Amino acid sequence: MKTLYVLIGAPCSGKSTWSHNNASILQAAIVSSDQVRIDFRSGGLNPLNGDAVFADVERRARDLLQSDRSVILDATHYRRKYRTYAIKLAREHQAHSIAVWFDEPLEVCRSRNQQRDNQTFGEERVPDDIVRNIWEYLQPPSDGEFDEIMKVQGSGIGYQGSGIA
Repeated sequence: MKTLYVLIGAPCSGKSTWSHNNASILQAAIVSSDQVRIDFRSGGLNPLNGDAVFADVERRARDLLQSDRSVILDATHYRRKYRTYAIKLAREHQAHSIAVWFDEPLEVCRSRNQQRDNQTFGEERVPDDIVRNIWEYLQPPSDGEFDEIMKVQGSGIGYQGSGIA
């Protein structure tokens, strides 16, 4: 069954690392907002135009789901309203939806952010106030929002939601 994995977490909470470590295991393609921004920049488009970036994220995910592929959506999705497009996509394409919630302490995210190389888009340091604001305003996935919720903390993974013991 094709699955849509929607990553939810603050910057530097481990989303991209998790995506790259699990894509082959899950047999899923990664659609990353950072990669779309890189592609926009190299194509002369504005990588900071969030509406355009996420329209392209949605288009890429839709194309993959239409071709019967599982997809990992790698972006913060920290507000419920920012992930409604993903839930709609999953339903439209009869894909199982799994929220992968990265529940890391703020200090872990801030420390990882300071270790970024500041050279590569997606690996650039995020202003500390943005990391803090996203972390503070993050809305965890709620019951009924997704078919399943997977909670990632540190190196451990726990599950919540339907059909999970």
